[in-house]
Amino acid sequence: MTRLMRSVLLVAPFMLGAGLALAQVPINTNGGFEATAPGVVTDLQGGIEGWLLDVAGSVSAPPTFEIVEDPVAQGTRALAVTVDGLGPNAFDIQAIAAPLPVVPGTTYQYAVSARVASGDATVSFTVGNQAFREYGRLNEETVTEQWQTFRFEFTVDDDETEIRAPIHFSAAGNEGAVIYVDGLRIFNEEGGRNAIVLDAEMGTLGDGVTAGDDAGIGYVTAAADGAGSAPGAGRTVSVSAPFEAPGWYDLYARIYVDADGPAGDSFFHGTTFGPRDPDAEADWVTVERLLIAGFDDSEDYVDGAGQALGDVWKWVNLSENSYGGAAADSFFVAGDNLTPSFEIGVREAGLRIDKLAFGRSDLFFRGTALETGGEGDDVKTGLDNPPTQPLATPFDTFLGMIYSQAQLQDAARYWNQVTPENAGKWGSVEGTRDVMDWRELDIAYALAKDNGNPFRFHVLVWGRQQPLWMASLPPEEQLDELEEWFRAVADRYPDIDFLEVVNEPLNDPPTNQPDDPGSGNYFNALGGAGDTGWDWVLTAFQMARDIFPPDTKLMINDFNILSSTSNANRYLGIVRLLQQRGLIDAIGVQGHAFSTFQGSPITQVLDLLADTDLPLQVTEFDVDGNPNGTAAQSDAAQLATMQRVFPLIWEHPAVEGVTLWGWRVGHWRTDLDAFLIRPSGEERPALMWMREYLQTIAPANEPGQPVEVVRLASYPNPFQRQAEIAYELATPTDASVVVYDLLGRAVWTLAAGPHAAGAHTVSLSADGLASGVYVVRLQAGSEAQTLRVTVLRE
Repeated sequence: MTRLMRSVLLVAPFMLGAGLALAQVPINTNGGFEATAPGVVTDLQGGIEGWLLDVAGSVSAPPTFEIVEDPVAQGTRALAVTVDGLGPNAFDIQAIAAPLPVVPGTTYQYAVSARVASGDATVSFTVGNQAFREYGRLNEETVTEQWQTFRFEFTVDDDETEIRAPIHFSAAGNEGAVIYVDGLRIFNEEGGRNAIVLDAEMGTLGDGVTAGDDAGIGYVTAAADGAGSAPGAGRTVSVSAPFEAPGWYDLYARIYVDADGPAGDSFFHGTTFGPRDPDAEADWVTVERLLIAGFDDSEDYVDGAGQALGDVWKWVNLSENSYGGAAADSFFVAGDNLTPSFEIGVREAGLRIDKLAFGRSDLFFRGTALETGGEGDDVKTGLDNPPTQPLATPFDTFLGMIYSQAQLQDAARYWNQVTPENAGKWGSVEGTRDVMDWRELDIAYALAKDNGNPFRFHVLVWGRQQPLWMASLPPEEQLDELEEWFRAVADRYPDIDFLEVVNEPLNDPPTNQPDDPGSGNYFNALGGAGDTGWDWVLTAFQMARDIFPPDTKLMINDFNILSSTSNANRYLGIVRLLQQRGLIDAIGVQGHAFSTFQGSPITQVLDLLADTDLPLQVTEFDVDGNPNGTAAQSDAAQLATMQRVFPLIWEHPAVEGVTLWGWRVGHWRTDLDAFLIRPSGEERPALMWMREYLQTIAPANEPGQPVEVVRLASYPNPFQRQAEIAYELATPTDASVVVYDLLGRAVWTLAAGPHAAGAHTVSLSADGLASGVYVVRLQAGSEAQTLRVTVLRE
């Protein structure tokens, strides 16, 4: 339910414009009918969660209430009311959203979508209490064959804490009409802006929970390590949370992961408020992999996954992120219980929990607000704005990034190519023989394909991070396993653009390395050195050529090439052998900071390799700062290197793409200050300069070719809760943004109507959408563009 509250109400038609976004904290449930199965509803009092259906005895013929999948205004379901007979009053046939928890004296917003199958109908929308006191009404509104959004504002100006929202259908002329209702939202924009902060050690602690103190910071931890998917008896902490207002809230925790790292970075929290069964897996969410997560700067917004390391106190947002595959969701506070209990469970003794906090889901909270109970912000302030399109969009050359969880936030807004970091290494996928873990690799592949970007697979054959079980197999069996690995990758990912067949042949061949059991030890299985000295490389490439589709471009990759013409000539020898056999399509050279130091023959090496007439890619580019200096000194060092190196590779005519090997804290050179953006979201000077440089040298549009649609993009993609659909129009025009499933059915209209020229953004909520691929279609005048988006539900 999370970031849905940060979006506009996604129904059509409406005009886009400034100030349209509404902060929504719904007090009603199942307003889109997604929680109810399709079909005719016969149980009027309990057949639809969050609704009551009422038909007076005076109605001449009873209506039919049905949950349908077409048409819908949003999501996948709507309520259809077939009016077969009328009563003397409009309220003789009604659907009532109830009960609705409210706070006396509070103002609420009401919005709902409605349409009729044919012709038109008359419907009234109201809110009131059990004593028929009305707080607001839209009386006898005309509903047409197009979805319309009906809105009004009302104030609970008495002492009521629970109200109802009836929709009336028994109006003259409605007989025989089929009326559809969808997307009811009743929300409060102002209540509960302060974080609710709870000290874990002040709760009710089980026998297996230890309370401690760290320089004045109280905390709880496990008395002993546990395991499994539930904490177990005596290993829970119960706290009482005093809320100011009903609505949806996100859960935060302030934690400390000690030196044991991954062996002590997980705990449990309840799936809902109220007492939990300590032994019931269904009652708990398991949160893992918190070693590299969260925010340790109190001025950072605690919103994304974060990249703070261990041995620091840090805040994590558990409702907006999926740590270790944990289900991420918000929590609903009912108006009749503003002081619910909440439980967490301890799991590993290496994790300390200081505080829990709840913050309204439509607001952004800094660490300091979570620590002190301060207010959330409607928008993030004081940060640089991410670009509205990837930096390399105007170029034929791509500027990409590695995929890992730590690098994911805003990645699709900056970069337009994806390479998995560790997720594509054989040892990551098949650590246990014949047991494939594709989860992270699936996300990386979808991130590229769903944004229309190239995907480079890294890597098939290497002398590191290979399955430990491979090393001791006989060569014939190793070769069979290699072919099985190649075929598994080809079958699962049929649209790989660039395939790194062999990585680092000069530096890390898969020979027996006793000090590195992950070396693979299958050098001889591939033919060893052989007559060419590189038969093992030729065999791997021939196998890849035979197995992968013919349009998959095969690549080689190695490091310390840009720093040495001698190394480049040795590398070129392998490339020539492959080229003579038609086995290579592109050359990769890593661009790590240790190979691009002052004096590196970067241009000479690129020229040397370009003589092959093969395209070049700088595959693993990073730029160090100065970790031993001040922040300003580190920024200056990184900026100077970026200004010296990046133009040399970007402007070389043979280079078809550059891939940043990490740009956020949490990548392999974090300790060397090689990140380009701080955890707060602030860009470092090197990234600011890169943006300005690319804008300065960007090619101009060809004259005489007017373009109505400048771009269409989605971020994040894939997404779990909400994505922002960004598009830019060159001229004022009528435009629509519609989401379709793969059967071609329209499931959500995000925008429709006249648009001004320029950039626009609408929000796509996953609420009511099943996991899978959807197509977003932008129609602007006579031009249409589409993109695929992927919903990943837990």
